[in-house]
Formats: sequence, C-alpha cells, structure tokens
Amino acid sequence: MAAAAPALTLSDGASLLDTLHAGLRGTIGVYLVPQAGDAGRAGRFDLVEAGPQVDLEALEAATRGLGLDPGAVERVLVTHIHLDHAGAAGAWAARHGAKVVVLAAGAEHLVDPSRLLASARRIYGDALERIWGPVTPLDPSALEVVAGGQELLVGGRRVRVVATPGHARHHATFVWPGGVAYTGDAAGIRFPGWPVVRPALPPPELDLEAWDATFARLGALDLAELRLTHFGAYHDAAAHLQRARERTHAWADSLLAWAVAGCTRAEARARLDAYARDELRDAGADEATIARYLATSDAAMSVSGLERYWAKQHPERWPGFEDRDG
Repeated sequence: MAAAAPALTLSDGASLLDTLHAGLRGTIGVYLVPQAGDAGRAGRFDLVEAGPQVDLEALEAATRGLGLDPGAVERVLVTHIHLDHAGAAGAWAARHGAKVVVLAAGAEHLVDPSRLLASARRIYGDALERIWGPVTPLDPSALEVVAGGQELLVGGRRVRVVATPGHARHHATFVWPGGVAYTGDAAGIRFPGWPVVRPALPPPELDLEAWDATFARLGALDLAELRLTHFGAYHDAAAHLQRARERTHAWADSLLAWAVAGCTRAEARARLDAYARDELRDAGADEATIARYLATSDAAMSVSGLERYWAKQHPERWPGFEDRDG
C-alpha cells in the first residue's frame, strides 16, 4: 500500500491531495472536488490534475483516506499535458473509468503520448521512467475535448474553461463558481507561507507574449482564490498574478542580458540557480523550502525554455550563448 499524506480540506469542501512526489511533501498537488447535491451522486467526485503515474497509488490511498473509492471519480480535468499534471490521466481512465477533460491542442498527446515522451526524454534522459513512471495511453472514448470560453457542468456546478497559454499553448485554467481558479502552471509556483512566486519556464512552448495575455485575462476575472498545482490555495489573487508576471519577465530579461554579455550556457545555468536561491533566501526561506521550490524545475530546464523562447520569438535580440563549454 502506497503512503498517503493527509489531504488538506479547502474552504468549499474540495481537498488538496499531495502526491508526495520523489518523497517531497507539498510540491505536486491534485485537487479532489466532491460533487454537489443529489443522492444519485453520493460519494462521486471529480479531480483537477491527474498527477504523475508514478504517484498514482499514493493518490488512490489519499482518496481512500477521505472515505472515498477511487472508482467513484467521474472526470479528471487536466490543465495541460506535462507529466507532473497529466501523466496519470490515462491510468485514471483505464483503472477507474474517468473521463479526461483537456484542451484540443493537448488531446492527441494523451491518446498517443509517444511525442510527449520523446520530448520529455530529451530533458530527463534515462531517468524519465524513474522520475515520472509510465504513461498509459488514453482510450479515445474517455476523452472530453474542450475549448477556451466553454462552460462545463462538472459535478452539478458550472465550470468555466479559460484558455491560458504561455507556459504551454495547450494550457487551460478551470474556474469554479465563486471565482475559484485551478491554474495549473499559468500563475507560477508558490508554497504556503511564502510570498515568493517562482516562474515555470520549461521548453518547448514557452511564449511570454501569450503569457502576458493570460495574466490579463485572469486578472479581468476578479478571482477570489488561486489553486496552484505547485502548490496550494491563495486568496491574494491580484497581487499573486502581478508578482507572477513580474518574476517571469525578470528571469527572462536576466537570461537575455547574460547572453548579451557573453555567458556560456553553463554559466547562465549557474547564474540562474544562484538568482533563484537568492530570491528565496531574501524572503527568509530555509534550505528545505528552497529545495522544494527548486524541485519543481531546475535552472537547466528554465534556461532551456527561455533560450528557446528568445531564439524562436525574438531572434533579432538573441545573440546565442558563447560556445566555450557547449
């Protein structure tokens, strides 16, 4: 039986399940939302995010810890298809009969994850399966494709689908009644008790102009609460979104400046790692908290994502890295 962390009950009765990914508490979350109302749905629930497949048994155990049967899941809404968010989507469908909700741009990669895995392998190499586990292909019959601007009836509640590209072109945010927004990575990374918002800047689809439009779109919704996959629920939505935008551009501009100054890629990685650690230390974070933040994405991944962004979106500004160390 997999270990399970106690679920955190939120203000509206939803629960935050901790995947305990890589043995770390509070880095990757999955949200369990009980269905509203009638007796015919007693014990039924929906999930926002699927988690990585390597952590599926821990999530099932956490579900049972709430007195629920994992087989009572009806829908899994995934904000995007990266392995920490949707890696177990196919398994939730195959093992428990869930429907999987995803934007159209990501749907094919859940049905046939071969290209997704090939892209991830370029980052993680031979450690891919150890870190994230296998990825069960999603049966097309379990797929529910949605579009931004659409409304869904989820567990007796009307849920708005908001297209929120920037981190990835296939990213969605799901907004429940009362302005509760499940933001995936669209609002960055933050841990309870800390004001620091860390950008989420992976390759290959990072797009800062699209992300600026996303920040504006989310800001216009007058949200009451942001529920981040990495990690937790925050009521200072407007201030959080402003910080997320500021830090995303600060990191991007810093990398550009370092490249213009003649940095190698290895030097840029070292500088960004130090930059990220200093931000956290300046906020009073201890080393354990710093390690949790850095576990969500390291400097190498962020440099790779930003390098690809600058080279693809603004080649006239991007000098490339010096090649003294590759």
